Amino acid sequence: MKDTFKIFLTLFVVFLISSCEKGKEAKSEKFAVDPYPIMKKAMEEGKFLIVIFESETCKYCERLNKEVLSDLKVKEAAIKNGVEIAIVDVNGDRTVIDPPEKKEVNEQILAYLYRITGYPTIIVFDKNKDYQVLYKIPGFIDKESFLDLLYYLGTGCYQKGIDIRKFREMGRKC
Repeated sequence: MKDTFKIFLTLFVVFLISSCEKGKEAKSEKFAVDPYPIMKKAMEEGKFLIVIFESETCKYCERLNKEVLSDLKVKEAAIKNGVEIAIVDVNGDRTVIDPPEKKEVNEQILAYLYRITGYPTIIVFDKNKDYQVLYKIPGFIDKESFLDLLYYLGTGCYQKGIDIRKFREMGRKC
């Protein structure tokens, strides 16, 4: 009887350990890409920087990643329009850069500095104004709206005072 209990207890502990390891893998997969080199590259190469603040349990973040950010058209439009996209874990402790200040902080501090309270939150940093915040967009946006944003930045229409709605109406032109 004692042997059976020991075997059961050993199997139970092994099960718990493997469950914990799977949980760690799930988190690391969601935030597998380190945002620091992306942010640094954008600033060194004079590209626009979009930082998307997400949390581990955010369903709309997952949707944004699956429906928008993983789409080939979105990836191509980001490259074509000189935009780098970094995803930050609001509860993470990796080192990132506060773009306007050019200072290294951790992910949680960056989220605090920009008063992130909902997820996802998309912040666009303006390469033409020393990476000051250009737009702060709370919540999910669909693929077409994200594409509009990328082209809006790339064409420079935002600098001419043209509203993004007008930009859309004009066929993504100024």
